[in-house]
Amino acid sequence: MQEESKLLEKLSFRQNLDNVRRVMKLLMSLDRFYVPLNVVSVLLGAGLSYGGMLLSAYVLNQISVGFVFSQLLGQVIFGVVLLSLGRSAENILNRRIDIRSQMLSEKYQALQQEKIMQLDFSMLDSPRLKEIQERIRMDNNWGAGIFSMFWQGKDVLGNLVEVVAAVIIGAPMFAWFQKEDLGWTAAILLLLCLCLGICMKLLRHFRNMCHYMMFHVPDREEKKFLWNYVWDFAYGSWHYRYGNGKDVRIYNSYEVMKRWTYDKLQTKEYTDFCMKRPAIGKGCSIGVWSAMYVLSTIGAYFIVALAALNGNMPVGSLILYSGCLANILNQTVNTVVGCFDVSLTAKKQVGVLELLELSDEMYKGSLPMEKRSDNEYHIEFRNVSFKYPGSEEYALKNFSLELRVGEKLAIVGRNGSGKTTMIKLLCRLYDPDEGEILINGVDIKKFRHDEYSRLFSVVFQDYVLFSLMLAENIAADKDYDAEKVRRCLTDAGFGKRLAEMGEKGIESFLYKDYTDEGIEISGGEAQKLAIARAIYKEAPFVLLDEPTAALDPIAEAEIYSNFDKIAGEKTAIYISHRLSSCRFCDKIAVFDHGELVQTGSHEELLADGEGVYAALWNAQAKYYEL
Repeated sequence: MQEESKLLEKLSFRQNLDNVRRVMKLLMSLDRFYVPLNVVSVLLGAGLSYGGMLLSAYVLNQISVGFVFSQLLGQVIFGVVLLSLGRSAENILNRRIDIRSQMLSEKYQALQQEKIMQLDFSMLDSPRLKEIQERIRMDNNWGAGIFSMFWQGKDVLGNLVEVVAAVIIGAPMFAWFQKEDLGWTAAILLLLCLCLGICMKLLRHFRNMCHYMMFHVPDREEKKFLWNYVWDFAYGSWHYRYGNGKDVRIYNSYEVMKRWTYDKLQTKEYTDFCMKRPAIGKGCSIGVWSAMYVLSTIGAYFIVALAALNGNMPVGSLILYSGCLANILNQTVNTVVGCFDVSLTAKKQVGVLELLELSDEMYKGSLPMEKRSDNEYHIEFRNVSFKYPGSEEYALKNFSLELRVGEKLAIVGRNGSGKTTMIKLLCRLYDPDEGEILINGVDIKKFRHDEYSRLFSVVFQDYVLFSLMLAENIAADKDYDAEKVRRCLTDAGFGKRLAEMGEKGIESFLYKDYTDEGIEISGGEAQKLAIARAIYKEAPFVLLDEPTAALDPIAEAEIYSNFDKIAGEKTAIYISHRLSSCRFCDKIAVFDHGELVQTGSHEELLADGEGVYAALWNAQAKYYEL
């Protein structure tokens, strides 16, 4: 697969370095103090580690040559107190770094969500964005995601500092080797490094195998035995939502879910793919790593011990230099392997970088929108055709229509006939593939998008209400006119429920995500709130896409009777499957298979007995008879 090849492809040193640089630059832009604090933490940790080794070596050397007990005791106590204070400071600093890491991770996630919110709506439905989102999800599906960069980066820095410190502290040892003509130790060191290099190569091979099996994007066949795909249905993806469990319980579908989840854990395919092969790779990796560590440690002590036999080296210095040499070997290998880990983690964040670097595809107009107090806006669709991203079929074909100020237009047609598509194009959520949409004779692409969008109040079928205060949902803002909010709720038919909400009223939270006192609302009530939000905006165009689909007949009649009052002198476009709602509209547009096939009043369209409108009306006629 394309995404799999991106994760597994071999990159040059420069490419890996560039990935790490780009990720680190992004993280530092979110928190400029994070890296400096980690550097201080690493330096402090290395100082304390070698401080303890130096103190131990000093004590042993003093004991071996004779010492004054009271003087040595005072020095030891001072050293221990100093190290204890340093360790406390290190712990405090690390706790602050942990907090900043969590905040940085949240900022990192928020940056991605902010980018998606800022992208053109048409991009959200594009195959390109879906591909990037799938890659991000899978690249971070196993492991710690961006947290891996925090830990691995700090580990690499710490290992590198320890190597430098070991070389500095162990410098007298190397000078002593040269003085005692012990150059043969260099050959042993070279042989040991060669062995470590071979072990590191094997380790890298096994780690690549583990990453291939665990981090690649699964194909269709693999998804059949990956258990986590089905549980998302019950739990609501990453967040458990109690509403998702209704169908599972009502239809007793636990058994079929169990088949695709728990039972899959017992299959040979799952065992081989998710357990056996990763276990072998991980086990071999740990085995190689342990052998490498033991080999380097024993070799370091062996070399220093051999050197000590040819000269006079105090026991404390023997332990100190052995530890330094072991650290040089181990931490050098750890640094190199850690760099591989960091480069792989950075490669797994390339999807995020690609997301953040996405540019909008729609033309950004610069023409300011004319502010008309009389709302005299004339809309014209001129030979408009449109296909959704990734689709070969036209959702709207050769569509032409004029809409004048104050008109009430009803749009009817079967499912998939292009009704909602027409609304999305008018709001410029998408741009036509062919033709143009004009407002007062000017192509809408030329207007500033933010100003143009202020012309429309829309209630889509898939509207969203947030787990925020009721007033904030209606105003779509943290600042709101309380009296206006109440008036809009009443006009939308929510007045009775509002009166039952007690003292908090419009300051009540919807749902229970933020507070246990949050209110639950029915589907019909939610739709009324969406309508109230459209009323509150006071835009010159009101666009209602199935606004009463979830309402009972009485509530529906109430909305229809107040429709003229709600719209006032505004231009209104109303989409409905219920043709009885079309009678009060000035004009009715009938869609069929992505084309406009009829226009006219209710009486005019009904008179055409062979038309689509008459067929739809006759199919629903029994519901309209009084």
